[in-house]
Parts: sequence; structure tokens; C-alpha cells
Amino acid sequence: MLSFLVGAGSAIAPAIGLVGTFSILSLIIGAVSFRRKIHQLEQYHAQELQQREAELNQRNWDLEFNVQQRTTELQHLSERQFALSEVISKIRSSLDLDTIFNLAATEVRQLLQVDRVGIFRFYPESGYNEGEFVSEAVLSPYDSALKIRIHDHCFGDRYAAYYASGQIQAVGDIFNAGLSDCHIAVLSQFQIRANLIIPLQRGETLWGLLCIHHCSAPREWQAAEIDFAKQIALQLDVALYQAELLSQTQQKTQQIERSLEELKQLQLHLVQNEKMSALGQLVAGIAHEINNPVNFIYGNINYVDTYTRDLLELLQLYEQYDTSASLEVQEKLELMDLDFLAEDLPKLLKSMKIGSERIREIVLSLRNFSRLDQAEVKEVNIHDGLDSTLRILQHRLKPTALRFGIEVIKNYGALPLVDCLAGQLNQVFMNLLANAIDALQEFSESLPPDECFQEGKITITTQAIDSTWVHISIRDNGSGIPVAVQSKLFDPFFTTKPVGKGTGLGLSISYQVVERHGGTLEYLPLPERGAEFLIKIPIRQKRSDLKDSLNVRVASMPI
Repeated sequence: MLSFLVGAGSAIAPAIGLVGTFSILSLIIGAVSFRRKIHQLEQYHAQELQQREAELNQRNWDLEFNVQQRTTELQHLSERQFALSEVISKIRSSLDLDTIFNLAATEVRQLLQVDRVGIFRFYPESGYNEGEFVSEAVLSPYDSALKIRIHDHCFGDRYAAYYASGQIQAVGDIFNAGLSDCHIAVLSQFQIRANLIIPLQRGETLWGLLCIHHCSAPREWQAAEIDFAKQIALQLDVALYQAELLSQTQQKTQQIERSLEELKQLQLHLVQNEKMSALGQLVAGIAHEINNPVNFIYGNINYVDTYTRDLLELLQLYEQYDTSASLEVQEKLELMDLDFLAEDLPKLLKSMKIGSERIREIVLSLRNFSRLDQAEVKEVNIHDGLDSTLRILQHRLKPTALRFGIEVIKNYGALPLVDCLAGQLNQVFMNLLANAIDALQEFSESLPPDECFQEGKITITTQAIDSTWVHISIRDNGSGIPVAVQSKLFDPFFTTKPVGKGTGLGLSISYQVVERHGGTLEYLPLPERGAEFLIKIPIRQKRSDLKDSLNVRVASMPI
């Protein structure tokens, strides 16, 4: 059994060795296959890990890019908001519409980097078919659209209502936006390729357009750019509203100023009329009261002279032929000095006659000055009015112990008769001559006691410039008028005289009188010293116009 087993064992042993060998080989092959699978699994996981890592890196990069992009956008938004704030601040700093428009156009063009920005205004009553650019900022070489009358009936027919409702238009390329051919033709005229149009409203009315043009190439308008343009347009709407309020305020102010000026003119007119009326009545009354007794004296002097001569001749005859006069009569004749009386009495009567004639001339001058009998426009001799005024002022021209004399030099030219209101024109002569006399006297009083002032001079020059105009110059050699007050000379109630010595109405009234005659009153400063006033009045004028002009300021005053 054992041997069998031993024999069997010896037979079985090779078989067992062979099986072991196969088993080991299988184990080795399985191990190699397992290791390969592990390696493949490791490679797969490594690739997956790399892919996950790449995806993670991509996500990190995308996130970083998005953060950077968002940061840039926020920075640009902040810059744009700051720029918008600056533009709005500049716009609000002015009330002048032209300044606001120019500023807005320039700032928007620079900030949006476009080729042209313009403010377009529709013509009233054009139905939104016509208008012009009133302000513009444009780059070279593109043509300016400023002040060009633009007619686009396509706009009025198809787009006006759209803009009037507050809508905007952002066109990236005018040739690919579905615009009408006629509208494209108008846009192409100004080399426009892309445009952004924002309506400008004044209240409920479409006033105009904020036009942003890109000419070099098409352009896609960003939402931020559109919002920026809308904000600028809103500020321009506010500026239009403020301009309208300012215009209304200015109109009301001008109306108030006109009413105030008319009130002042009415006041001057009333003062002048009252002054002229009172002065005329006073002068006429004095002239009338003086004229009656003077006429009585003047009319009887010739008779007195005749009677006196007859009596003197009779006394001479008595003295010659009656030698038996009593002692009492002879003593009386010696006491009277009949020879001297006979010689001096005719001289005395002659002097009285000359004095009466002088009084009559003064009365006539007073009547000519007041001109109460000539209230209408008549042909007048200007020289008569000047001479009459000088006669009235004669007492101020003569030298006295307290003041020097004033010489009047008359350079009268050959003047035709002039259509005018003589009384009022004489009042002008009175004011100017009286002012000249006052100026000369004040200048003399202002000099030191040891400085001698030569005789004052007033020069009156008249000349006919042509067949239409007459010039009257009144000039003195006083101290003149300071430059600082020359512009105020004709203002109502302005005077250089001390309180109580002038109302400030003389020159103002004179200016108004000459103006109503269709002429001018000017002050001419002299190179050395003194002052000159020049009156220019027409020789002929429609008398009805002059009469009506006296009441025009009163009629225009609201009641």
C-alpha cells in the first residue's frame, strides 16, 4: 500500500509540478493584468484629476476675468457718473442758453468720443419739417451743420410723433436700420453713419433734438452711453424751461422799466408843462402890467417934450421983451437958473424917452420868450429867441462889485425860419445860457484870491448845415464838466449844483424838448476847459407830428 502509494506518488509528482507551474503562471499573469488595470485606473484618475484641475483653473480664470471686467465697468461707470456730474454742474452754472448748448455739445462729444454733437431746433409752425442746428461740436474733416436750414418732410411725417412721445433712436448703421430713403439722404448729406437722437422738450412741446453723430464708421451704442445722453438731454430740457422763465421775467422787467420810464417822462412832461405854464403866465402878466404904464409914459413923452419946448420959448420971449419984471420974478429966475433948465430939460426928456423905449424892448422880449400867443408850431426866427433870452438874463451878464462881467459873443449865421414851438425852444435857450452863467460864476468863486480870472465868455454860434438841419452851439470858458458825471447830464433830477440851487430838471427837460422837435441835444467836452452844448433841429417838419408828439407819452401810459 505504502509502496503503491510511493509508486503512485512518484508517478503523480510530475503532474503536481506541472499543475503548480501553471498555477504560478496564472497567478503571475493575473498579477500583471491586475497591475495593468491598476495602472490604467491610475492614468484614468490622473486624467480626470487633470481635467478637473483644468476646469477649476478655467473657472478661476473666468471668475478673475469677470471680476476684472466688472471692476473696469464699475470704474467706467464711476468715471461716466463723475463726468455727468461735472457736465450737469457746468450746465447749471449758466443761464445763457447759447452757452449751455455749446458746453453740452463739446462735453458730450469728448466724453462719448463721437465725430459730431449738435443741438437741433425746429422752426415754429413748420410742422417739424424744418429747423437748424443752433450749436455744434464737430471734428475735422467732417462738415459743420451749424446754421444750415434743413428741410426733411420725412421726419415730420414719420418720426416727429415718435420723438414727441419721449422716445429715442439709436441707429448703429443708417443703411441697415430700415430708415426711409429720403431720411437717409438727409443724414448722408452730413456724412452720418450712426446716430443717437434724444428729443428735447419745452413743456409739452417738442422743441428740438440732441443729435449725436458718428461719421467714420458704424457704431453700436452701449446702454451706458444712451443713458448718459438721456441725462444730458434732461438737463437741457431743464435749461429750456429756465430760459423760458427767464425770458418771461425779462419781458416783465422790460415792461416795468418801460412803464417806469414812461412814468418819469410823464412826470417830466407835467413838470415842464406846469413850469412853462407858470413861467409863461408870470412873464406875460408882468409884461402886461409893465406895458400899460410904459405905453402911457412913452406915448405922452412926445407931448411933454413939445409942451416944454413951447413954454421955454415963451419964457425966453418974456425975458426978452418984458423988462419991467418985478424984483420977486427976477429973483425967482435967478434961483431957477432958467438958462440951465432950458438946456437940461430937453436932455432929461430925451433920456426918459430912451428909458421908455428900453422898457418896451424888455417887455417885447418877455412876450417873445413866453410865446403864449404862439402855442402852435410856427416858423420862427431862432436869433430872435436867443436875443430875447439874453435880454432877460442881461442883469446877470453885467459886472458888479461882487462878480465879474460876462461877454457874449454872437456868431450868428444866415438861418432860415425854423418850424418849432418857440416858447419851449426859448426855454431850452434859457436853461443852457443860465447854466453857462452859473458855471462861469462858480469857476470864478473857486479860484484863490490871488489868482485873477479873465472875463467870462459865452459864445453862441448858429449855422445852417444844409437845407435840412440847423445847429445852435452855446459854449463857455468855465471849468467844464467832470468826466465822471458827463453820462448823467440829461438824467432827470441829476444836478451838480448844491442842494437848493438846482432841481436837476433843466437839462433833462431841454433834452426832451429838442427830442420832440426831432432833433438832438449833445454835450461836447472841450480839449482845454469849458463846456459846449450843441442843439441840432430840423428846419422843416410835419407840424401835426410835432403836436402829437407832445402827448404821445401821456397817451401810452396805462391807466
